[in-house]
Amino acid sequence: MRATMSTLTRIEQTILDILSDFPGYEASEKDLRTLVQNRGFRRSAPAFVFTMMNLVEKGLVACREEVRITEMARVRDRFYKINQEG
Repeated sequence: MRATMSTLTRIEQTILDILSDFPGYEASEKDLRTLVQNRGFRRSAPAFVFTMMNLVEKGLVACREEVRITEMARVRDRFYKINQEG
């Protein structure tokens, strides 16, 4: 993990800090994005998803997706949890 820490951006480190405050708990993308914004980071939804996918690819965060169908569209909800490596 120490080698990976040096390659993390400030927002990635902040996300890991937030998720580590809730070990074993899945945070919804919406809730997590709000918590990140409360710490002063502003990201568009697509940029936030890209950041999260980087953390998933690094093996630091797990992502679970649920798809729900509304009258207008299919909506993908994502939930994130810190991995033991994170």
